[in-house]
Amino acid sequence: MDGFKKFITHYKKDDTVYKTGDPQGDFYIINKGKIQLRLDNASQPVVMLSKGDFFGEESLNESQAAMYTVEVLEDSDIIKIPYDSLVDMMKKSSSISLKILKKLSEKHIKILKNTMKMEKPKKLTEKDEQKIEVTEDEKTSEMLPVDVKAYLVIERSNRVVQLTKCHTYLGRRDYTTGSVPDVDLTKEDEEKYISRRHSKISYIDNKFYVSEEPGAVNGTFLNGTKLATGVKHELHDKDELTLCHLNIIFKH
Repeated sequence: MDGFKKFITHYKKDDTVYKTGDPQGDFYIINKGKIQLRLDNASQPVVMLSKGDFFGEESLNESQAAMYTVEVLEDSDIIKIPYDSLVDMMKKSSSISLKILKKLSEKHIKILKNTMKMEKPKKLTEKDEQKIEVTEDEKTSEMLPVDVKAYLVIERSNRVVQLTKCHTYLGRRDYTTGSVPDVDLTKEDEEKYISRRHSKISYIDNKFYVSEEPGAVNGTFLNGTKLATGVKHELHDKDELTLCHLNIIFKH
C-alpha cells in the first residue's frame, strides 16, 4: 500500500470517474467506497464494486477506449495507476500480477451473473394488455429531475436499481396478467412472500417517501419499524427498507 499511496484520488458521491468511449490509460483499485459500472444503453448497472476491487483494465490494451461509464455511489478513495507504472509493478512482482488476475476474474464472473439475470421484457398479447390495470399514478408519473440521483441496493442479490420516476412501485410480477412493477423483486423473493404491488417510493417536494400499498401482506418495515398501510414516511440516505424478509438499502 505504501507504494500505491501516491496514486490515491478522492472522489465524491455522484462523481463520474470516466465515461464510455473516453481514452483509457489508467488502472483503478478501490481503496474505500463503492462505484458502479454502467453501459450507456442499459437501464440497470452492470455491476457494483467496493474496496479491493479493480476496474479500468481496458488500459492494458493499447488505444482501447473505456467500455463502461463509472459512477461513484459514495465518497471513495481510488488508486489511479498510470499504465506504465502498473506494467513496471507487474514485472517486479508476480504476486501483484496474480492478485490482479484473480480480482479481474471475480469481477467478470459478477458481470456475467448479472447479465444472465437480466430478463427480456415479456411480449404481451392483446388479451393480456387488456387485463393490466393502470392507475392514475402510473399514467401521470413523471421522471425524476436529471440532477436527482437515488438508488436501491437489494442486499440478497447485491443488485443496484436507480430510481427514475417520481412514483416507483416495488413488488413481484404477475405472470397471469403480465403486470410488472417498476422494481421487480421476483427473483430475490424466491419464497413468494412479497405482494404483487407491495410498496411505493414517491418523490414529492424534493423529498423521498415510502409507503405500503393497500393489500400488501407480511409487512413493510423502515429501519425495523413496521409501517401502517398508505402512510408516507420520509426516506433518508442509508435507510433500510424491509419487505417481509428482503432488505433494501436506500441511497440518496
